[in-house]
Amino acid sequence: MINLTAKIPWRLNTRLRIALILLLIISFLSYQFIFISNIFDYQIHWFDPSSKISYCLGSQVYLRNVSRLPKIQYDFNNTPETINEKLIRETRRESIKKGFQHAWNGYTKYAWGKDELEPVTNNSNNRFNGWGATIVDSLDTMWIMDLKDEFNRSRDFVETVDFSKSDNVISVFETTIRYLGGLLSAYEFSNDHVFLDKALELGNALLPSFNSVSGFPYDSWDLSWNNDKTFRRPWTTANLAQIGTLQLEFMKLSQLTGDSEFFFKINNITQVLDSIPKPIPGLYPLYLDHETGEFIAHDISFGGSGDSFYEYLIKQYIFVGGAIDQFRRMYIESIDSMHKHLIKEGRIESRPDLLFIGELSYGSFVGKLQHLTCFVPGMLAIGSKVLNRPQDLEVAIKLADSCYWAYEMTYTGIGPEDLWYMSSNDTFNEPEKKTMNNRKDKNLPDGVIKLGHSYKLRPETIESLFILYRVTGDRAYQDKGWKIWQAIEKWCKTSSAYSGLINVNSEKVTQNNNMESFFLAETLKYLYLLFSPPDLISLDTYVFNTEAHPFLRMARTF
Repeated sequence: MINLTAKIPWRLNTRLRIALILLLIISFLSYQFIFISNIFDYQIHWFDPSSKISYCLGSQVYLRNVSRLPKIQYDFNNTPETINEKLIRETRRESIKKGFQHAWNGYTKYAWGKDELEPVTNNSNNRFNGWGATIVDSLDTMWIMDLKDEFNRSRDFVETVDFSKSDNVISVFETTIRYLGGLLSAYEFSNDHVFLDKALELGNALLPSFNSVSGFPYDSWDLSWNNDKTFRRPWTTANLAQIGTLQLEFMKLSQLTGDSEFFFKINNITQVLDSIPKPIPGLYPLYLDHETGEFIAHDISFGGSGDSFYEYLIKQYIFVGGAIDQFRRMYIESIDSMHKHLIKEGRIESRPDLLFIGELSYGSFVGKLQHLTCFVPGMLAIGSKVLNRPQDLEVAIKLADSCYWAYEMTYTGIGPEDLWYMSSNDTFNEPEKKTMNNRKDKNLPDGVIKLGHSYKLRPETIESLFILYRVTGDRAYQDKGWKIWQAIEKWCKTSSAYSGLINVNSEKVTQNNNMESFFLAETLKYLYLLFSPPDLISLDTYVFNTEAHPFLRMARTF
């Protein structure tokens, strides 16, 4: 046998070996990059840390098709406000800022470092991991309101929190939208790396919760389980909103840290949800099996357990500047089916013009409007502009009228948690009519069957009023928001903060001793922005997570 290498000088032989090894490594990496690119339809590129608003979702994913999407906001230069209108707007905005300061001062006095203040008894609770939920959730609200002393004190507190440990079993969903969203937004506003470092610490602590067969995260998670890398929970049910409302936060974390692992985790969820057969195209049942990744229930709703999944479809598309078309396709499928199956006219005798969104239970329509569902008008309004769907804006305006009417119709002027209504295809026999006449709430309008009476300081109706004002320029939405704020001031204010209500439609108004952190993060922020100059947190620059934390969008600047 002839030894071909024997005639090659030793140094040249070594160089050939090195060259062959390098060639193999390059070929392997190229294969991996092409493979990932084919799956996700993204071009792979190294992370560029020089740009905070990079087109990367970590070091392994570069979005090559980021574009400048159509404008969302109305051109307010076309209708400049008068001196008197400006005075009214600024007076109202200052009232809301004072409301925030009242709630914040009560929290700092009686509950500093705890998750929430109980605003009637002035006690505190740790329902959300014991990391100071109200503080982290309020960071960007304080920045927007120019409350820098309060912000800086909160920053120092955040620096002391260990987000990898908790004495409580945590909710991955609530932790992501309140804490992770709050930290990422605070970083983008302040450029203070304490917030990004803590966001990364928290993100890494959450990753083991995705260790299910389907890749769906377990929402109830004990952080001590992270010590066992092979730990897997017994069979549990996944909730559509809980697994479908982590995407914006994890994508932003990948973008800002350069770690694509966060994106890959949530992208797997999107791929699985997109591929599962659905009883109605675009409408997703509320519950899934963690092991098989398949639906295990038939109820469909844009309210609790479903709401923010749909919200995030269009918001993800906006966040990446249209670079991932899958989000647009999934959103359009959902909205087209929503129009067909879930939107119906009501049979409200005094307001026959009202349009409502309902739910499906085992294929049958249920005339139930949840307060949580009242984010839909805002979602439709944004989508109508980005995707050129003017009919969606028409429906958004009508649905927002119904959500606001749900406030107007109660004794307190505050909207209920739920409202059951007669829809256009409902018919009642005589026994059913007699039952309705004997209902507990005697002062309900004809066509309203019953209420879920409570108010939890929720933001959804105000959120839609804010977005519709920014989209249409119609100042009537400011007037509606102001009436809601006046009702909150009248009925929810306590000596230390603000409380939810037990029954919004009773002359005996009783407060429930609960102030959710989202009251400061969402309700007061949306009210404040409703009366702020429209270029403050413009919808053409930012996209809000479901807890109202603004994230800078990807967008071409040329």
